[in-house]
Amino acid sequence: CFYSVAGRLLSEREWWKSRAHILRAAWDAGRQRQDTNLLDPRPKQMRIADDFAHLTASLMTNPNRLSCSAVWTCSSPSAPEESQLQEKWRIASRSLVEAESVFVNCLSDINTSVLQHLLYHNTVDQKWQVQMKQLLQLNERFQALWDQTGKRCKALQQGLNAGGPLGPRDLYLVSSITGVQEGYVQYFSSFTSLSVVGGFDYLAKKTSSYWKKNKDHLSKFLTTSQKAENSVSVSLFRILHERIREQVNQYTLILKHLCQPGDQVQLNQKSTGADELSEALRVYVDLQSHISQVLDEASHTKVLWKSLGQKLTDVLRSPERRLREDSRSAPVSLSPGKFGHERILLFDDVLVVLQGSDIHCYDLTTLWVEETDDASSERRNLKLITPEEIFMLYSQEAQHEVVWHWKINQSLRQCLCGKRDYPLWGKGSHSETPSSPPACRFAAYTYKNEGRLKNAIYEGYWNQGKPHGKGTLKWEDERNYTGDFKDGQEHGFGVCLIPRLGEEGYDCYKGHWREGKMQRYGICEYSNNMVYRGYFKDNLRHGFGILESSRVDSSSIRYVGHWENDKKHGYGVLESTDSGETYIGMWQEDQRQGPGIVVTQSGLCYEGTFHCDKLTGKGVLLSEDNALYEGEFTEDLQLKGKGKLTFPNGYTIEGVFSSTFGNGLQANGVLKTAGNDVTAENASLLQLGVDSLPVFERWQGIFDPFMEYLRTGATDESEEAFVGFHVESGRSLRKAVNEEVAAQNQSDTSLPYLSCNRKSGELPVKNTDFIRELKSRWDSDQLQQYLEKSFQSPMHPLGKLLKTQVLVFRATYSGMGANKHLLSMAQEEVKSHAEKILELITDYIPVSHRTGSQEDVTREEINCYTLVLPLIMPAFYPELSMLYMLYHEKDDALYWQGVVHLGLLSDTKLLEFLDVQKHLWPLKDLHLTSNQRYSLVKDQCFLSAIECFQKISTTADPREKIDTMFRTFEEIEKTVSRVLNKDYKLPMDDLLPLLVYVVSRARIQHLGAELHLIRDMMDPEGEGGITDFLLTALESCFQHVQKQEIRQGRFTDSL
Repeated sequence: CFYSVAGRLLSEREWWKSRAHILRAAWDAGRQRQDTNLLDPRPKQMRIADDFAHLTASLMTNPNRLSCSAVWTCSSPSAPEESQLQEKWRIASRSLVEAESVFVNCLSDINTSVLQHLLYHNTVDQKWQVQMKQLLQLNERFQALWDQTGKRCKALQQGLNAGGPLGPRDLYLVSSITGVQEGYVQYFSSFTSLSVVGGFDYLAKKTSSYWKKNKDHLSKFLTTSQKAENSVSVSLFRILHERIREQVNQYTLILKHLCQPGDQVQLNQKSTGADELSEALRVYVDLQSHISQVLDEASHTKVLWKSLGQKLTDVLRSPERRLREDSRSAPVSLSPGKFGHERILLFDDVLVVLQGSDIHCYDLTTLWVEETDDASSERRNLKLITPEEIFMLYSQEAQHEVVWHWKINQSLRQCLCGKRDYPLWGKGSHSETPSSPPACRFAAYTYKNEGRLKNAIYEGYWNQGKPHGKGTLKWEDERNYTGDFKDGQEHGFGVCLIPRLGEEGYDCYKGHWREGKMQRYGICEYSNNMVYRGYFKDNLRHGFGILESSRVDSSSIRYVGHWENDKKHGYGVLESTDSGETYIGMWQEDQRQGPGIVVTQSGLCYEGTFHCDKLTGKGVLLSEDNALYEGEFTEDLQLKGKGKLTFPNGYTIEGVFSSTFGNGLQANGVLKTAGNDVTAENASLLQLGVDSLPVFERWQGIFDPFMEYLRTGATDESEEAFVGFHVESGRSLRKAVNEEVAAQNQSDTSLPYLSCNRKSGELPVKNTDFIRELKSRWDSDQLQQYLEKSFQSPMHPLGKLLKTQVLVFRATYSGMGANKHLLSMAQEEVKSHAEKILELITDYIPVSHRTGSQEDVTREEINCYTLVLPLIMPAFYPELSMLYMLYHEKDDALYWQGVVHLGLLSDTKLLEFLDVQKHLWPLKDLHLTSNQRYSLVKDQCFLSAIECFQKISTTADPREKIDTMFRTFEEIEKTVSRVLNKDYKLPMDDLLPLLVYVVSRARIQHLGAELHLIRDMMDPEGEGGITDFLLTALESCFQHVQKQEIRQGRFTDSL
């Protein structure tokens, strides 16, 4: 047959060429098809014809490349096979539609004949309120199952009627598997809940008279044997679950028929359909198991409720609660060898221990279980951990311990997940062993035992029976803590509200805790509008801190200083608007004790020794008009006893002073008028606190936490606890918002940052391995740039430290503290801050080298004047410069008078008056109009030097001020060299007059304050060098301008 047909289709020549190949192909094809034909149900003649048709088609397509593997492998399933597969799907679909139609009709009949009558007789009864609620829920789930089944059946019937091809996705048992499964699970959950609470007994009792009259309504759903044996409650139980359970069995049979081994071969051609069918069959088999298990579990729970007394049942029974294990089934005990003394019940949400009439309930969300070894019996027991108790479960048999351990773990895990396993027992829906319950979990618990937590409610994370992690703890007295916990205690950052006893309002603490107590940095807002920002120790203010009242209060106080055991202790500054005084000095036990200074709003300054908050013994009093008293005081700062009074004009009275009410100040002593000017000058320039309040004793509490922070590794986690928070003030936030708006108007791509002022494009410096960053700055310029950015950022540890230093500096030397007699204290303090910062970071600065130079720079060569002071000086400059201006106010006033009079002269007349040699006059720079002469032109000579020198007051860095002085000197020499047409080095005799000219024309109003600030804050290593020389020259110019003849303008007559 093969030969004849092939010969007719191919030419004679081509046929003979391929004959041998065809024979071999036919023989191999027959051998390869043998196994397949054995499984083919078609008659032998049909199989042969089909093989022949495939081979013939292949020969016609490509006779030169005949291959059996190509013929059988590349061909698609035959039409009869495809037709048979479609027929199989149609048969399954029709079977499902028929079964679902019968099921829907049955549900309709149950609803009409049984369920609606139960609902009709479900009258309001408080005693059976739980059962009535469960019946309503059962009806809701019943209606949902009925409605969903009907809709799916109708959709499948429409698909069959359409006559199109069918596949796994058209069968809703496969495509809608989750919805079908959820409907049955929810229904049987409601059904078992009604059964557990005795709902069917209740319904039988309420409707017994109705069923006696209408027996046929129940009997049509029961078999003959069931009719004879069952009571009304049992009949209702059977009717409302057996037919529904049977429908799940129908689903399983239909899917098993589709997955029969004979059809699996065909389904493997489409692995997706086979996988979906297998998965669906597994789900419905699991659903059968689940239904059986929930019914058994409900039956055991119902039996337990009947065995317990009514009192215990009322306390423990709830519709959702199921019994997992009973110590009477698997004996365990709380005491070794004493079994039967108590009864232990494991439910799905609670562990119950019954000891006589006592009931102990342990919520599973706060229960932990561990296996422990019993050395005496070589048996493993169970250790149960709760928030307030730890107890053991002992078993007689090893298998009992295994059962309890497994069931407790499973119940714990399901309780924490909030859902049951599917199915309830076994390896789960995916044949995977369920994981153990987590040791760390979120739960709520109310403490009951005596102690600090009695009746407190904790809600948050736990670990092994103790609060651990984030959580909230509330006490009965309205105390409230929210934050971090560790091993059952407040530990880490947290916020605590504490009500005031007998008052309205709360104290609010925001900060760090350690082992249940306030520790390290925190902020406490008191109900009396006072706010404390600082350090704590064992719930008490301890270390450095700031206590201040609200700014809106008419009488406000502010204390900036050190604390010990919740009281002011050590160095501190107290400012009070009520008394109009600022106290700067030492404290002890909340009282002024030791050396101290009092500055008043009227400008008075007291310095002396305080005892028990009173000034006693000898002291110093300075008035605003520079009057000075040195002697004894009374407790209320009145002059009384031996002393010396120096008046502003230099007169002195030395003797005994007294002050009585209404009589003023009285003195009995000696009046001296000699040495007036010197005495008055010494009194006006007297500096307070330098000796009595050493700078190294003032603010040690600021640096101690920072040193501890560095010792602990300077980590991000510990930064806030040691260094403090970054909190933006309202002013800085408003300023940042304005800058943001301005930046957006200029460019839409600019990024504003609210943390600190910085140039466009700069990112805030944060503490990302602070020590490592310091150690990596091998170049001195890189180190200085890093420190500069760190000081500017309020989020960096160094920025926070500098911010605190500036805060205490302003608290001391601004406002009432802006007094010229405190200048030496202030400038010493700024230097001390720089030295302390350098001391803190020195150990982390590497031995580096200068950029572009081979000269080594060791740590010893880096000092605070070159590295730290220039960077921090701008922060202190406003208050410090104000003190310098107050201190040198008199000299600056005299200097300014001279500048004003010298400003009346033209450039040539001023040069002539200053005895500047005429060949050095830059007459070429004088641009005259047609009506002008040289003698009338002003402010044109040495203009570049004047403009350069004016910049000395625009910077806070002493080094930059010194650089300005050098550039001014260079500009003067450049101008002279240009006039002489040669390089010319000015001798001192020529330099000083020219410097006086530049200084007078620069018109710097507080030049004396600027020069003294440079002198005090410059690097001591520059003393005696060229810097010292040039600074001395400028000071000479400053003194020269103050001369009386210049101030009074007497030179105009001679000119």
